[in-house]
Amino acid sequence: MAASTIKTRIQLKNDTEENWNKAINFVPLKGEVIIYSADDAHPFCRLKVGNGITVVSDLPFVYSNTLDKELTIGTTAELNSDISYIPQKGEVRLYLDKTTITQDGQTITIPGIKVGDGLAYGVDLPFLGDDILQQLLDHIANTTLHITQEERIFWNNKINCEDEVSEETLILNRH
Repeated sequence: MAASTIKTRIQLKNDTEENWNKAINFVPLKGEVIIYSADDAHPFCRLKVGNGITVVSDLPFVYSNTLDKELTIGTTAELNSDISYIPQKGEVRLYLDKTTITQDGQTITIPGIKVGDGLAYGVDLPFLGDDILQQLLDHIANTTLHITQEERIFWNNKINCEDEVSEETLILNRH
C-alpha cells in the first residue's frame, strides 16, 4: 500500500467560558481537547480534556506541572533584574516587597501582582489593584477616622451620656 500525505490544519474546540457554560449537554469524546479562550477574568487560555462520559462543565481544567512558568515570585530587585524581560500572556508575577508602610511603629509589607500581556516589559506592567492600595493607604493615614487606643481611653473617660433628654438637650456628665 502506498503512503499518502495529507496536508491539513486542525482546529480544536475553542470558545469563551460564557459559551461553554451554555453547552450543558455537551460530552467531549475521550481525549478531545476543549479550549477556554482568554477573557476578562482569565488573561490566558485554559484546557479541559474529555473522558467520553462527563459533560464539559463538570470536567476539571488541566493544569501544568511547570507552575514556575506561570507564576514568578520574588522581590522587586529580583523580578526587575532583567529590564528587557517580557512576561508571557497570563504569567503572574508576585512582588513580595512592592509597598512597605509603617503604622504605629509597625512595618507592614504589601505584596504586588502584575500579569504579563506578552507585549510589555515586566518593569513597565502596571500592578493590579494600585487604586485599591492607594485607598487603603489613604484610609490608614486618615487621622479623623483613626485615633490611638490611648486617645480612645482618654476621651471615653471624659464624658458619658445619661439616658435622659430634656426637650432637645442632651445631658452630659463629666467625671
